[in-house]
Amino acid sequence: MMYLVVLELASRPEYPELERALKALGNWSNRTKGAWIVESRFTASQIRDLLKPHVGAEDRIFVARFTKNWAGTGMGEGFQEWMN
Repeated sequence: MMYLVVLELASRPEYPELERALKALGNWSNRTKGAWIVESRFTASQIRDLLKPHVGAEDRIFVARFTKNWAGTGMGEGFQEWMN
């Protein structure tokens, strides 16, 4: 399943533990600031719960599953093939 993970991080300038946790979910892409696309076997709420310990109280996490209804431009070589 493919998920969009949107992060609004206000607590610290860098989050190495959060980045490791995101990458551990499965195949991933972070071609836009504050947003990751991940392919994972977990549900949206499980992804949120796995990421939550790695952010501060002032930070925000939004996770949404999406299907084939998407569009993008300027996402770089190989992105469309990966998404399909």
